[in-house]
Amino acid sequence: MQTFADMKSELSSRLLVASNSTLFTTTRIADLIDDAYEWAAALYNWPQLEEPEMTDTVATQDYYDYPETFRTDSVSRLYVDDTRYYRKAFEDYLDYKENNPDDVSNPIFADYGRQLFIFPTPTTSGTNNLVVYGCTNAIDEPEEDETFTIFSEHDNSGNEAIVKKALSVAIAKTDKDRSVLEEVEAVAILTRIWNKMAARQQRAQRIDHPMLDVPDFFE
Repeated sequence: MQTFADMKSELSSRLLVASNSTLFTTTRIADLIDDAYEWAAALYNWPQLEEPEMTDTVATQDYYDYPETFRTDSVSRLYVDDTRYYRKAFEDYLDYKENNPDDVSNPIFADYGRQLFIFPTPTTSGTNNLVVYGCTNAIDEPEEDETFTIFSEHDNSGNEAIVKKALSVAIAKTDKDRSVLEEVEAVAILTRIWNKMAARQQRAQRIDHPMLDVPDFFE
């Protein structure tokens, strides 16, 4: 299964419904697949969904709204005027800002809810000079039938998980036990994909970072 059309057809087949079904209409089938896709995409912060967004800074303003398309708590990097700000826990951010109000040598940021906080605060306003990287939502509206999902060109079993989740929701009232089983299997598939991605990323050595950090006990 590659496209939304493939998944809709497969879901209809598993539900044993015809195209003219009044219980599972084509619109209902499409909604089930779209909702399942959003669920699958939100289960993990998939790297396929990470992208940058730019906005303007305002002089003396230290807080900014999350980009509308970003998921809460997904911002991983932030730059102001090409200077990287390093992410910290919100409480640590507040403590550092309070204890070092004049320090401009250690750019940091934190998020709280749907807002981003940066320190040091820009002294002048800028245009598109605040850049943040985060995970977007998979879809904002129903997709075209021939559209690929984020799994189509990576691991097709992710599309199988989407169909399983859609089937789970469709039969929840008529076959609760099978509904639970289908969702459990969907989660297992997506977790396997995520673990495979994580394992591969862990094998990549970071630039200027040692593979092993061995302390020198005998200086």
